[in-house]
Amino acid sequence: MPNSTSRGLPPRIYVPIVALFAVLFLVVVGYFVAIGFGVAGSVFGRGGAPQAAAAGAATSVEGGPPPAVVAQLQTLRKRIAEHPNDDVAITQLGDMELAANRFAQAIPLYERALRVNPHNVAAQTGLAQARAGLKAEGQ
Repeated sequence: MPNSTSRGLPPRIYVPIVALFAVLFLVVVGYFVAIGFGVAGSVFGRGGAPQAAAAGAATSVEGGPPPAVVAQLQTLRKRIAEHPNDDVAITQLGDMELAANRFAQAIPLYERALRVNPHNVAAQTGLAQARAGLKAEGQ
């Protein structure tokens, strides 16, 4: 037997052990990432259909906006009625109109927010996007 001063396992044993732990670690991390980000389905083949069905049920209500969006619209309109100079609420309402591709309704909201606060960057950006969207619709 050769006289060796090195201690530990020989490479032919610890390399497969390290590889096994690396694969196990990646599988566990992938599982938690899939759960954490709410991925519909995964590489493991579970959970695709129920999440998609639940998402579809919550997003379509007789062709109108989902109930959560309607509630948010009502909250913003009430907030604006109570505080007419709340440029943040006005901008948020404009953002919702912009997201619904209702550019003509979004532009006056952004302009109103900018009259209250000319330095509102979100309103400036939204106004530019709404004008570009309205221009694209006209083409």
